Amino acid sequence: MSRLAEIAQRALEMDGLFGRERSVLKHIAECRTAKLDGHAYLCACGNLEIHYNSCRDRHCPLCQGAARARWVNARLNELLPCSYFHVVFTVPHELVRLALANRRLFYDALFTSVHATLLAVCANSENLGGRVGGLSILHTWNQKLAFHPHLHCIVPGGGISPDNARWIAGNPTYLVSVKRLSAVFRGKLLSTLSEACDKDQLRGERTVLRDDLRKAAGKAFVVYAKPPFGGPQQVVKYLGRYTHRVGISEQRIVSQSANEVSFSWIDRAHGQVRKVMTIPHADFIRKFLLHLLPKGLRKIRYFGFMGNRDRTASIDFVRTLIQQSNPDCASGEISRPVEPIPETTTPTCSRCGRQMSVYRIFGRSSSAGGLEKRLARIRWMQASDKLRTG
Repeated sequence: MSRLAEIAQRALEMDGLFGRERSVLKHIAECRTAKLDGHAYLCACGNLEIHYNSCRDRHCPLCQGAARARWVNARLNELLPCSYFHVVFTVPHELVRLALANRRLFYDALFTSVHATLLAVCANSENLGGRVGGLSILHTWNQKLAFHPHLHCIVPGGGISPDNARWIAGNPTYLVSVKRLSAVFRGKLLSTLSEACDKDQLRGERTVLRDDLRKAAGKAFVVYAKPPFGGPQQVVKYLGRYTHRVGISEQRIVSQSANEVSFSWIDRAHGQVRKVMTIPHADFIRKFLLHLLPKGLRKIRYFGFMGNRDRTASIDFVRTLIQQSNPDCASGEISRPVEPIPETTTPTCSRCGRQMSVYRIFGRSSSAGGLEKRLARIRWMQASDKLRTG
């Protein structure tokens, strides 16, 4: 059992957990255990192993490795031969209370405002003057697991002309003014939230919500936009770590006991130093549960010419425009080979390192301890066969 699974198992004994919170913790606690059944894998060397199934909950740090690999590889194959930008939109602390009480509405408003901001600012003739596209990924945490909603976007450095006839290549080192992006983003998000408040669509006292919106209007909405260090492939792979899980990885949990949990974090304000934070077990669970996503919410979204409708055909069309309209864009072309992430879900043998094959599938009729007994029985039968044939 993983460390986070042990933490989740202990957390199920806590009081005050809601249905969805308890359900997610139960999934994590049972992930890769006999309660979720499993497969018996056989290697050519004769080694036989049982691997229990994963819970497939999108909040679990151990699950969906193959799905993550498929997503990353698909995005790598969609990269265009042009410069790219990593754009991050953040909101001030004054909106945290409103966001926590209205997560689904706030996240939808965040996506809508960010996409509308990029499309509007980049389409302005004073800036890029073309229709851009890209993808955005929702993150709700910082290194200390505090609630910090923000959007990561990957945006090609160019756009389609208004007549759809040519590709407008931007400056490979500069997308648009981050100050302008920040101002437009603040206006669009606060306008959407204010309208929702007027329509009584937000949970909370209206006077308190209005006060939070007023305070947020006086704060800067920080926007980061720079060419990705190491190329767009590295940004895709970096963001891919968080596309199919939230909060914290198993590797960051240093230790855990009945009362405390220690996990590592990177202090970016003081030279990227890795430190260890130790907090009470209940506080760790509370921090982790802050990042549960509303059921059915899409945390990865596409906009502009990379929108989900006919995205493959649209990207092929843009790639053709780049090659036809701007031959000089070859300087921004992705020259380094794209290394795909292995997508296989078949485990490797712990004895010889080769790929194993499915020998037997254990279904719901198997008890928690029955799989190990069946494995011992199969091994005994194999040993008996070798003795008879030897």
